Amino acid sequence: MVKKIGVLLFLAVVGQAFAQTSFKGKIVDSNNAAIAFANVVAMNKSDSTLLKGAITDMDGLFNIDIRQPQNSYLSISYVGFQTKTVTDLSNTNLGNITLEDQTQALEEVAVVGQKPFIQKEQDKLVLNIENSIVNTGNSTMELLEKAPGVIIDQDDVISLSGRTGVRIYMDGKDTRLQGEQLANLLRSLPSSNIEKIEIITNPSVRYEAQGNAGIINIVTKKGKLYGTNGSLTLSPGYGRYFRWNSAMDFNHRTEKLNLYGQYSYTDRNQYQEIVIDRIFLDGDQPQGYYDLQNDFELPLKTHTGRLGLDYTVSEKTTLGVLFTGLNNNTKNISTSNVLGYNTDWNLISEENTATDIASEWNQFTANLNARHNFGNKSVLNFNFDHARYSNWSDQKFVSNFDFFESNTTAQDVLLGDVDGFLNLTGITVDYELPFKNGDRFEAGWKNTWVKSDNDLAYVNENNGVTTPNTNLSNHFIYDEDIYAGYVSYNINREKWNAQVGLRAENTSVIGNQVTTNTVNTMDYLNLFPTASYNYTFNEKHTLGVSAGRRIDRPGYGQLNPFRTFVNTNTYREGNPYLQPQFTWVSEVNYTFKQRYYFAFNVGITEDHLTMAIIRDGDQEVVIVRPINIDRLKSYSFVASLPIQFSNWWQSNWNLNASINDFDGEINGFNFDRSNPVVSLNTNHSFGLGNGYRLQAGAFYLFPHYGSITRAETISSYSVGLQKNLFKDAMTLRFNINDIFWNQYPTGRTAFGNLDDSFTSYRDTRYATLSISWRFGKQSVQPVRRRQSEIQQEMDRARQQNEG
Repeated sequence: MVKKIGVLLFLAVVGQAFAQTSFKGKIVDSNNAAIAFANVVAMNKSDSTLLKGAITDMDGLFNIDIRQPQNSYLSISYVGFQTKTVTDLSNTNLGNITLEDQTQALEEVAVVGQKPFIQKEQDKLVLNIENSIVNTGNSTMELLEKAPGVIIDQDDVISLSGRTGVRIYMDGKDTRLQGEQLANLLRSLPSSNIEKIEIITNPSVRYEAQGNAGIINIVTKKGKLYGTNGSLTLSPGYGRYFRWNSAMDFNHRTEKLNLYGQYSYTDRNQYQEIVIDRIFLDGDQPQGYYDLQNDFELPLKTHTGRLGLDYTVSEKTTLGVLFTGLNNNTKNISTSNVLGYNTDWNLISEENTATDIASEWNQFTANLNARHNFGNKSVLNFNFDHARYSNWSDQKFVSNFDFFESNTTAQDVLLGDVDGFLNLTGITVDYELPFKNGDRFEAGWKNTWVKSDNDLAYVNENNGVTTPNTNLSNHFIYDEDIYAGYVSYNINREKWNAQVGLRAENTSVIGNQVTTNTVNTMDYLNLFPTASYNYTFNEKHTLGVSAGRRIDRPGYGQLNPFRTFVNTNTYREGNPYLQPQFTWVSEVNYTFKQRYYFAFNVGITEDHLTMAIIRDGDQEVVIVRPINIDRLKSYSFVASLPIQFSNWWQSNWNLNASINDFDGEINGFNFDRSNPVVSLNTNHSFGLGNGYRLQAGAFYLFPHYGSITRAETISSYSVGLQKNLFKDAMTLRFNINDIFWNQYPTGRTAFGNLDDSFTSYRDTRYATLSISWRFGKQSVQPVRRRQSEIQQEMDRARQQNEG
């Protein structure tokens, strides 16, 4: 181990230190189809000890370096196939190696294959989180910050391929959350619950048309092994404050039944410090200067749970039920100091505000699903979903003012009571009809009914007497009904495949601002075509093109016009007059050796939705609110490069570069700007021997404009070490996130009659120790090949319907 660490520090010596022979080949089945994730292990002939290991890629290809091939042999295995031994290593190109199917009941085979951190599949980029060391102890929000092509700004707005409007899915289902509620959910969900993250930039018509930037699907862990098994993970950590994550999951699977569950608890005290230098302008002339200092202590405690059951009624029919729940308790204990200066930089006022907010957010979802295979091999899927989100918040703001010109003081006490809920009900029917030539017809229907009710009551308190504050109080009721249907046809040939589809969605919206007795309605029908084509020239080269139309409807909170108090000259508010944005997206992608992925993406958006930092008329007050601007044209390039420097050093490099061309008006000022954005993400895995594995990661987001705000460079360096114990039943992981504490936004908004410079420090540097214990059977039990075919259908149903 010490020698390996020394080599890491002196990389130039590596090539000279060890002389090895590299062998390559391809693992296929009896039909000459590639087998991905097969285990290729080099063994010592004398005592059968393990020397080196490798995993085949998506094309069944492998490379393995062996120091003394004359004294070694290869053992190749994969679940459902007989183990193959290759003793003749006289040729470094081993060609195709065929694994024979098990004709008898399968012997118990340990599942030890490990997927690479990043994979390219047909229509998506997949991040395999489950085995990542450097992501240990991270929240899901922190995982997304490091994902290829994903950018999260200082207001927690998520963009993908240079465009905002990305939709977040959980296990294939839209969370329908945005803003603060979505950010709280993602910060509450620990990485120990996550199996993988799928990034889909141009979804097919089977997905909802919502999300002009595409979809990020977060897939939670699920047991795939027969018998009873599970795991327990404990993850203490420390940054500015102590943090704690714990998770437990179990799975009981038989030939007909799969019962699974999961529980996790998160307790972390987060810290944030925001420093702002603010100038109000009249043309080019300053009208006033403000220095703002905001310090936040943000305790967060979250319980999440899920319980599901799949039951195979017959070889043709599978039924399932899934319940999920979340309880989130947060506090905002903060202080705000605002210093006001006149144009001669004389101090004229000081405001000190103490904030104490206690909030609770609850979520409960239920899903009933069924899958039936007809005699002609067609499949019908049915889903019924119901979700309820409820939240309350008690708020207290105590502001003390000093006015130095008049030598007077004042105090303002503001009390807030927030109560709200959101009910969502959906029915989905999907039908698939495969043809003998490999083609497939799909059609489906989905109805969704949403009702949101938020009541925000503010009162001013003076000497124990409360007076309603009608300027800040608001009661908003929102109803949305969506009726959607789609058809698509998939053509599959030996070297190429194509898909065309059309989705229609009718949306009816009623927004009722009860406080002012104002009702806004919208009713619109839209068509969303998609098409894609992929051509495989040979084993090395694949080219794909796709195009489609997407929509982004304003979020429920974005339409709510109530103001959220930050301090007396800073508010956040919604906009009941927002319009949906529509985007045409097209992409060309190229894959080399099923490993190296390149894509060029173009999007044209009408009525682009964006967050704007604007001045409230002539007042020295800043409002953060969502608006529409006329048009956005975005151009992005993505490259994903897995590079193996040696048999013990593997890496992934991901580059995203985009240009956003804005055209419109913000707060009466013309906004015509082209904004470049470049980010780089790299992860490295080092085998140190004796069961140790080291991972290191780095992330760079170079200076760029996010709409009207220029953000400076954000970077992060992380490192982690892993050791397996007790025959792999226990795994220890230790990692340090953001070692140099550079993962916080800083920038400037200089637009119109406002000039804001800001820095937002966050608690991103922390260390985590993770202890995972796996119990029960960690192997595949005997099952005949015919029955495993049924199990594959169960897996497909579960993967599609859980969420």
